[in-house]
Amino acid sequence: DAKNYLKWLSGKTGKTYRLPTEAEWEFAARGGTTTAYWWGAKYASGKVPHGKTDETGSHDANGFGLFDVSGNVAEWVEDCYVNSFSAAPTDGSAVSPSGCSQRVIRGGGWKAGGDDFRIANRSRLPPTTRDTAIGFRVVTAG
Repeated sequence: DAKNYLKWLSGKTGKTYRLPTEAEWEFAARGGTTTAYWWGAKYASGKVPHGKTDETGSHDANGFGLFDVSGNVAEWVEDCYVNSFSAAPTDGSAVSPSGCSQRVIRGGGWKAGGDDFRIANRSRLPPTTRDTAIGFRVVTAG
């Protein structure tokens, strides 16, 4: 569904849109930090929604001015899931082995617990999964 939306949006606007790669997502989500959460080393429940999504901008933006990178919804990224980063591209491009059956989800959604909001947290699901706690962020490609 996300890919179809991006194709529609690109056609509607004349610009090219895509999902971020996992590396791009993590860089953006960290907002210039190196801590477990973009806001610091410890979980802070007031930084994320609970029990439902909140209106965008209800919580602080990270150091790059991005809202809801950890919270509201977890986000699909372009990459296929692999257990190790040892074979991951070093140029920030997506991991895309043939026969991909699991896509990477980053960030914790409103159904998640404290550890799920850690910037380094990642999970995987089949790309046909639909869930009210999963969304996506768009990147312009040009």
